[in-house]
Amino acid sequence: MAVRHIVNPLLRHRLMPLLVVLQVALACAIACNALFLLQQKLVPILAPDGIGTPDRLVMAWNIASRGKPWPTGRLLEVRQALRALPGVSAASVAGSLPMETNAQMNGEAIAEDTHAKAGDAAVYIGADLVDTLGLHLVAGRDFSAEEQSIQYHGMGINDSGPAIITRALANRLFPDGHALGKVIRIGAAADAGRRTVVGVVAHLMSNKFDADGGNVDYTMLFPGVPGNWPMPVFAVRVAPGADVERVRKAVDATIHRELGNEMIRGFEPSIQMYGDMRAHALAKFKAAVWLLAGVSVVVLIVTLAGIMGLTGYWVQQRTRQIGIRRALGARRRHILRELQLENLLVVGVGVLLGLACAYAINLWLMRHYELTRLPWIYLPVGAALMLLLGQLAVLSPALRASRVPPVVATRSV
Repeated sequence: MAVRHIVNPLLRHRLMPLLVVLQVALACAIACNALFLLQQKLVPILAPDGIGTPDRLVMAWNIASRGKPWPTGRLLEVRQALRALPGVSAASVAGSLPMETNAQMNGEAIAEDTHAKAGDAAVYIGADLVDTLGLHLVAGRDFSAEEQSIQYHGMGINDSGPAIITRALANRLFPDGHALGKVIRIGAAADAGRRTVVGVVAHLMSNKFDADGGNVDYTMLFPGVPGNWPMPVFAVRVAPGADVERVRKAVDATIHRELGNEMIRGFEPSIQMYGDMRAHALAKFKAAVWLLAGVSVVVLIVTLAGIMGLTGYWVQQRTRQIGIRRALGARRRHILRELQLENLLVVGVGVLLGLACAYAINLWLMRHYELTRLPWIYLPVGAALMLLLGQLAVLSPALRASRVPPVVATRSV
């Protein structure tokens, strides 16, 4: 079948094909960007956080010092008081922890080798974090007691020493799979701190969600307690069999007793279960997923209905022409194939225009909302989706047209 035989009717009656092209272009542009945004919002929701038995982890945060930050020795005293509570198996004090978003520590991890691989990673500095958080070591060891007792004069990010990193970060920095014993430079400066990898954990989620969903599992653990840090976080693991709510209340009472007189007035600490913190931190991402999914479904349904309606009207206007072709010997499958190829051509033009619009929309979002660049893989996915949608939309009108008897079609003038 010659392409000219399909194109000529479209050129003679431009309005209907033009409407389909514009509708497909708009839907394709929206679908590509909506799918990209949907994937980004799903990453922190679906990513494993690495926390063992999260329903037995109590977090004490939003603790602000009045005046100068607490000395590290004072924070270790509070940690020891928490550790001594009945029903507590482990307790930690850290600069920041997963799902605690008031204070964040981040650093650029650069592999000290000829390849110089790098990754932006969250940094958690604290004592006994592996046991308290219930992390799963897949390689190497935990920090020693001597390493756990380090007290930094500053924040600790730029200091040298050991580090435990996540498997995702290890694969990023050391693609050969050998991270243990390797050195990581924290930042690009020549005098930046160096950290030697002594262990690798399966997962540990970053508390920085809004940058790039791809690095949510890029995390580093440093031992010790950060100095000059005004908002410490305490984590307490409830022992098996102990009453979780009773321990949570005991943690609340201990924090107020130990630090209450030294905290900012009216700035109440938050004593929460880790699971509740995770649900609250990810609530806006879940809302965005429902919104984007709803928008995508509505756009696809409207596009499907629009193509079906326009194609049906277009077929109805050509009933006499189809009847003549049937009378001259064209079979049902010929009519069906012609209408499908015609739809494929029209929708294909709309898809090409829509891909250009999708890229332009992404550039605008990058400029005004700091969105990352649209990966090229979403373009063929969006194109395939729209072409499939077009074929589904034309199927019913095409089947209806192919079933019209020649005698009826030739009389419908």
